[in-house]
Amino acid sequence: SVSNFALGFGYARMLTDRVAVGMIVNYLRETIWHSTASGIGLNFGVQYQLSQNGLALGASVSNFGPRMKYSGRDLFVDYDFDPDKFGDNDNLPAQLRTDAYQLPTIFRFGISYPLRFSNNNTLLVAVDAKHPADNDQSLNLGAEWMILDKFALRGGYRDLFLKDSEGGLVFGAGMQIDYFNYTMMFDYAWADYGRLNQTHRFTLGLGF
Repeated sequence: SVSNFALGFGYARMLTDRVAVGMIVNYLRETIWHSTASGIGLNFGVQYQLSQNGLALGASVSNFGPRMKYSGRDLFVDYDFDPDKFGDNDNLPAQLRTDAYQLPTIFRFGISYPLRFSNNNTLLVAVDAKHPADNDQSLNLGAEWMILDKFALRGGYRDLFLKDSEGGLVFGAGMQIDYFNYTMMFDYAWADYGRLNQTHRFTLGLGF
C-alpha cells in the first residue's frame, strides 16, 4: 500500500490595503509499504491588488525545503558476497541504500479578475502559469461564484497544455459563517487525476 500525509500551519496578513503575503509550513510523510520518507516543506506567496475590486496579480513558491530520503525494514536484505563461493556465509544482513530526492518545488504566477453582477453576486475568474522543478510548464484555469458573500461554487481545469497529463477537472464548494469578530470557513474540493484516481479535500479555517 502507498500513502501520503501532509499537515500544515499557515499565516497570512495584509501589509497594505493592496499587498498581502502568506506562508505555510508543512510536515510531509510518504509511505510505501514499510518504507517511509518524511520532511518539511515551505509554501509562501504574495498578492498585489492593482485596483480596488479589480485585477489582482499573485506569485507563490510551493514545496520549498530540504531533500527527503526513504528508510525502513523493506530495505533490509540478506546478501551473499560471492555467490560462486561455497562454505562462506551466504545470508549476511545488509541494507539497501536509497538516494535522497528533491521536493517537487513549484513556482506559480497568476492573475484574477472579479465580475460583479450585484453587491452579493460575484464571479471571480483566474488563470495561473505553473513552472515545476520536475515537469513541463502548464496553465490552470478556474472560476468561483460567490453568492450572498457566504456560499461559493468553484470549478476549473488543471495542467492545461501539459504533455501526458492525468485528469484535469476540479470542482468545489465552500461557505463561511460570521461569529462575533471571527469568521468560520469550510471548503470542499474534488479533483480528477485520471488513472491515479481522485482526491477529496476538506478545509476548515478561522479568520480574525
